[in-house]
Amino acid sequence: MNRLGIRMTNLKDKLIAEARRIEEDAEHSAKGHFNAADHWARYHLWIGLPSSVIAAIAGGSAFNDMPILAGSLAIVSTALMTTLTFLKPSEHAENHKAVAGHYLALRNRTRIFRDIELEDELDLAEAKKRLMDLNKTRDELNQASPGIPRKDYEMAKKDIDEGRSRYRVDRGDA
Repeated sequence: MNRLGIRMTNLKDKLIAEARRIEEDAEHSAKGHFNAADHWARYHLWIGLPSSVIAAIAGGSAFNDMPILAGSLAIVSTALMTTLTFLKPSEHAENHKAVAGHYLALRNRTRIFRDIELEDELDLAEAKKRLMDLNKTRDELNQASPGIPRKDYEMAKKDIDEGRSRYRVDRGDA
């Protein structure tokens, strides 16, 4: 008991509950960002690949004395490349992927804190400080991260709810 007569296990239980919240938030955010990265990478392919093929056909058409076809294809290719340059899907994909990695790191650090450090009889004052640091990291990531499209978040939530992101050891398979 502390000086107020409150059982200290109550604080430990609250630390564990909050650690689980941070883990859950981080897992959903990571999976949502991975889904967003995947979509942006596909947009890059869907725009970039046709643009390249059309540009090659335009070049061949120019050499085969088909100036109208060559010019038309060049315009289409330019429009696609301009769209690609404006949207920068590869940058969005890399950014979401990097942020997802940060959320996974937070989830892992929080799980280790909850499952190992708290169980190792870590001083509760130190445990509270560590949890506040983990929470601060979550808040900073939330503020600095790009938004996750609703569709990507909902797909992440569905996958998590169906157990697709759990470790085998946690499912009892290992």
